[in-house]
Amino acid sequence: MSPYNIIGKSISRTDAKAKVTGSALYIDDLRFPRTLYLKVLRAGVPHAQIKSIDTSEAESLEGVYKIISRNTEGIYKNVLYGTCIFDQPIMAFEKVRHPGEVVAAVIAESEKNALDAIKKIKVELEELPFVLDPIEASSPEAPLIHKQNGEYKHVPTFVPIPKTNIFYKYQLKKGNHENVFLEADITVENEFEYPLLNHATIEPHGAVAYWTQTGDLHIWSSSQAPFVVREVLSDIFELPMNKIHINVPFLGGGFGGKSDYTIEPLLAACARYVPGHHVKFVLTRKEVFIGTVLGRGLKGTMKIGAKKDGTFMGLEAQLYFSDGAYGDTSCNVVLAAGHNCAGPYNFPNCNLKSYGVYTNTPPVGAMRGYGHPEGQFCLERLIEQVANLLGIDSKKLRMKNFLKPGDTNSLNQTITEHNGDIRECFEKMNEALSFDQLPEEDNNFIYGRGVAALIKSPVQTTNASSNVFLKFNEDLTVNISIGGVEMGQGCLTVLAQIAAEKLRIPVENIRINHEINTQITPYEWQTVASMTTMRVGNAILNACDKAITQFKNNAALVFNCNSQDLVYDGRTVSYLGKSIPLKELVLGYQYEDGHTVGDPILSVGSSVVRDVTFPDLETGQYQPYEWTFGAQGCDISIEKATGKIKVLHFVTALDIGRVINPETSRGQITGGVMMGIGAALKERILFDEKGIMRTKSLRKYQIPTLSDMPKKSTCILIENPQPNGPFGARPMAEHSIIGVPPAILNAFQHATGISLTKLPASPERVLEALKQRS
Repeated sequence: MSPYNIIGKSISRTDAKAKVTGSALYIDDLRFPRTLYLKVLRAGVPHAQIKSIDTSEAESLEGVYKIISRNTEGIYKNVLYGTCIFDQPIMAFEKVRHPGEVVAAVIAESEKNALDAIKKIKVELEELPFVLDPIEASSPEAPLIHKQNGEYKHVPTFVPIPKTNIFYKYQLKKGNHENVFLEADITVENEFEYPLLNHATIEPHGAVAYWTQTGDLHIWSSSQAPFVVREVLSDIFELPMNKIHINVPFLGGGFGGKSDYTIEPLLAACARYVPGHHVKFVLTRKEVFIGTVLGRGLKGTMKIGAKKDGTFMGLEAQLYFSDGAYGDTSCNVVLAAGHNCAGPYNFPNCNLKSYGVYTNTPPVGAMRGYGHPEGQFCLERLIEQVANLLGIDSKKLRMKNFLKPGDTNSLNQTITEHNGDIRECFEKMNEALSFDQLPEEDNNFIYGRGVAALIKSPVQTTNASSNVFLKFNEDLTVNISIGGVEMGQGCLTVLAQIAAEKLRIPVENIRINHEINTQITPYEWQTVASMTTMRVGNAILNACDKAITQFKNNAALVFNCNSQDLVYDGRTVSYLGKSIPLKELVLGYQYEDGHTVGDPILSVGSSVVRDVTFPDLETGQYQPYEWTFGAQGCDISIEKATGKIKVLHFVTALDIGRVINPETSRGQITGGVMMGIGAALKERILFDEKGIMRTKSLRKYQIPTLSDMPKKSTCILIENPQPNGPFGARPMAEHSIIGVPPAILNAFQHATGISLTKLPASPERVLEALKQRS
C-alpha cells in the first residue's frame, strides 16, 4: 500500500492539450512589431584564411538594413566567449575553422531580401589543410586549428596542451595506474568508434533579439540554458545582467543540442546595429546540421585486465573526441567520458585518458547522456570479448564484477546502499528478456540476444542550483515559477505532483509556470544532466515546507499558541480540536472588524548541489553528484540478404529511487531507447573528401522511425529510494540511451560470433561482417 496520494500515479501531462491542439507557442510562432530578419553567409570550406569580403553590391539591394562582417565598425573582433574555454569569436574574422562558420550576416525586411543579399556578398578565402579525425588531429603533424591554444582564458581545471589541437586532456588515476595490469592473468584490447551525431530535435534552433534605445537586451530563444546565455551575453557586451532579458517559451526538443549557447551571441551582436527593431533568426534544418552543435564523435582504445576466474583487475582507456572548431561546449563531455567509462564495475586499478581535440567540423556540445554512452559502449563491448576469451558467460562475468556497497568506483567514492542496486536491475532485466525463447536460425534470419549494464552521474558545475518561487492564490490554487525548461520531458507534470503531494492539495490546483524570463524567473543553472526532477523537485519541497510554516504562523497568531503545535492537512490548520480553513489564512487572517494579522503565503525554495568538487589536476579524482544504475538487453533478428537488424524485444531496468509518474518515466525510457537504436543502427554524420558534410538533411541522416521500434518493449522501474531525492527519486531521463548500442552489438556477436566495434551497425557493415562468418 503506497503511503502517497499523488506520487506514483500516472497523471496526464499538464501541457498535453496545449501541444496537441497547436496552441502551445514556440519561437517561430512569436510575432513582434517592427520585425527584421537575419540570414547568414557560411564559409563553405573547412579551414581557410579570410583574405577579403566585399559587401558593396549586397548593401544596395532593396530591403537591406545592415550587413555585418569583419569590415563592420565595432563588431567585437577582439571578443572571445565561452564558459570553460573562451575560444569562440562572434563570427569568423580572420580564419574559418569549419564549413558552417558564419563569415557575414544580413539584416533585412524579409527573409527573401536577406537571402538575395547573401548571394551578392563576395568572399575571398585562402584554403588551408584540414583535419576531421580526432586521432589524426592530435598528432604533432596535424594542421593547427588554433595557434592560440594554451593562451585562451580557461577554467583552471580544463588544461590544454599548447601548440597542439588538444584543448583538454583529462586523466583519471586509481590504484596502481602506472602498471594497471600487474596482477592480471589476461588482457583484452580493442579499438572503438562512436561517430558524430545530430540531435534531430523537431524544432530547429531559433531566436529573436531586441535592443532598446536605453541599452537593454531582450532575447527570446529556443534554449535549455537561459541563464548561461545571459552570463555569456553579459560577458561579451559588458552589460549588467539586470539589463538582459532572456525569454524561453515552449521548447520543441533539446537533447543537449540547445544547452549552453548556440546562435544567441551572433544574433545579439548583429541586432545591436538596429536598435528598436526585433531581429528574428530561425535556422533551416541544413543550418542546424552544419551551424550549431553536434554530439558524440569518439575514436579510441580500451584494455581490460582480469584474473582467470573473471575478476577485473585493471582498465586502461585512451579516448579521443572530435570536438570540432571550438572546444568550450564539449569540455564536460570529455570529463564525463573519462571517469564514467569504467561503468558500474569494480576496477581496482585505472589509467583513463580522455582528450578533447579541435577538428574542422561543427563544435560538439552536450547530447543525451553525454560522455556516458561513448565510454560505456567501449566497455560493454570489451567485456563481451573478455567473457569469450575466458569461456565465462558474460552475464555471470558482469554480476561477479558489479560494484556493491563498500566497493570504490573509478573516482574512489565508496558505494553505499542508497546509490541503488545494479544487481537487482540486471537480474530483473535478464528475467524479462528470458521470458521469450529466442528463435533458431533459419534460411532468412539469424537471431541474437545481448545485454549491457550502465551507470550515470550528472555532470554539472560544482555550484549548480535550482530555485523556485511559490505563491498561494486566494482560491488556494498555487503558482510555482521555475527556471527549468519544459522541452518535452514532462517536468511540468512531475513537479506539479511533487508540490501537490507535499502541500496535500489536488494536483489540478498546481500550475508550474513554463514561461521563463531571467528578469523575474528564479535562477537555474541549465536544464541538463537529468537533474530537473531531483534538483528542482527538492527546491519545490523546500518552498512548500516554508509555505506550510507560513500557514501555521498565521494560524498561531489567531490561536495564540506556538506554531509548532499546529497541524496542517491541506485544508485547514488545527489546534486542540479547533481549525481554520486555509482560505481564511492565505492572505493573512482577517477578523470580523477588518483588522488582519499574518502575511500572504509566498515562499522561495532552493536546492544547491553539495560536496561536488573540481577534478584534481594530478589524479583526476573528484566528487560528482549522485549515481543511477541500470541494465538493458535485447533480442534481435539479422536478415541475411540485406544485413538489416531488427530489434524484436528491448528491456530496460533502471533503479530510479522513487517513481513519481510511471507513464512519463516509461515515456522517457522509450524515447531514450529509440535514440539509442538510431545511434546503433542508422545515424552517422558523414563528410566528403573536401571536408563538407554530406548528411545535412533528415532524409540523408536517417533518424529512426516507427518501423524501427522494437516489436516489444519492457520498462522495469526499480525503487530503492535516494535519501536526498524528492520522495526518494533520483535522475533517470538520459539513462536509457546509454546501454542500447552495446546491447545490440553484443546481441549481434552472440548471433554471429563477430565483434563489431564501430557504430552504426548499418546494413552495409553487417553484410560485410556476415561475409567473414561464411
